[in-house]
Amino acid sequence: MAYSYLTFAQARAELANRLSDSLRIYWTDAELKLAIREALRYWNTVTMFWRSRFTFNATANQFWYDLTVPATTLIPYTVTDREVISFLLYNLIEPQLDGTFSYVGTDMFTLSDIVNALQRRRDQFFLETGMVTTQSVINGPIPPANRVSLADSIIDVKRAAWIDQSHNYSTLWKTDEWASESFNYGWSTDPQNPPSSFSTAVVPPTTLSVIPPPQASGQIEIITTNTGTPLNPATPILLGIPDDFSWVVRMGALADLLGREGQSRDENRAQYAEARWKEGIALAKQFTSILTGYLNGVQVFPQSVHALSAFRSGWQDEAPAISDSIAVMSWNLIALVPLPISTSVSIMLDMVQNAPVPVADGDFIQIGREDLDALLDMAQHLLAFKQGGQEFMETVPLYQSAVAQAKLRNSKIKENIPFWEALDDRALVQEAETESKKD
Repeated sequence: MAYSYLTFAQARAELANRLSDSLRIYWTDAELKLAIREALRYWNTVTMFWRSRFTFNATANQFWYDLTVPATTLIPYTVTDREVISFLLYNLIEPQLDGTFSYVGTDMFTLSDIVNALQRRRDQFFLETGMVTTQSVINGPIPPANRVSLADSIIDVKRAAWIDQSHNYSTLWKTDEWASESFNYGWSTDPQNPPSSFSTAVVPPTTLSVIPPPQASGQIEIITTNTGTPLNPATPILLGIPDDFSWVVRMGALADLLGREGQSRDENRAQYAEARWKEGIALAKQFTSILTGYLNGVQVFPQSVHALSAFRSGWQDEAPAISDSIAVMSWNLIALVPLPISTSVSIMLDMVQNAPVPVADGDFIQIGREDLDALLDMAQHLLAFKQGGQEFMETVPLYQSAVAQAKLRNSKIKENIPFWEALDDRALVQEAETESKKD
């Protein structure tokens, strides 16, 4: 059953009273809405509190599935640059974008300043966390060459596999030229099919080296971390990061905008925003999506793509059949093994879903009575940011209280689940197993 204690309208009224602004003059109703939604999202990043189940069907002859895409997904991208910029403008006591989504604010900032700061931090989030990955196929180098250019939107290559002219796959293990020469002396003049490794160690940016050089041409399947779509609040554009971490990007942008030289400089708040950015990055590196999964009703234990490639070599060359395994690449990307022979494979996943944020006044806040104070403490602290100075700093204990309650809730969740650590790391295992640079 859903919580049905406090409505969105009632929560905003209580928050306005806490701020001694019941008429919502200094803090508008729209601003209160954004703060409550962000407080809920923050709560989920710390606690992974909202967990649910969704089901979708496989696509015949398709390995990879982006879990943000199915119509029934629990983790869609919904937060746009316009929403984040709106809260950011409230934070800076700047006018909201006008009806044509043009900036009519003060001369401390331009819209380009704001959009660029948000975009930089969004792409830095991708780089630092590696949470979101994308699968694509590119043409391999033409023999005797062993280097291939990559799109400049690629931040990092997480995995690669060689596809020969007969469409057979071979995992390319991550390595470097020093290791290659040490363990495969003379590799650079000894072409092989298929090649065994790839490197980005000594090549120019946006370049991948295949080791050894291929004897014949082929393709390379790559799993990558990419930059996001250029932002444009007039459109608007989805951020493309997990909704619950949208606050992290806003904090990073605030740190940049308030930390630069000029009349907009506010060193104390810039340092605070940077600390919150770092907190968000740390939380993102611990966050998961999948807890467990079922294929046609039979429970399976999701494993990393790295482990699958190591212990089930050639999994991408197995004959299409009813899939029996789920391999997790990242927060958003999984593979079904073997290749689904038809849409008759049903995938059911128990997941940490997006925080359920209220929209209508009558929507209930989906959190228990015991945690509501912490939620409102966080929202009040977020709203106080625009006051700056001592008034803002005096609300830091509210933030600390909310964090302490979230950590307590997190510990209670773990206490009630004997093997929580085995459940909550499914989307993290791949990254942990490849830290040694073996894949």
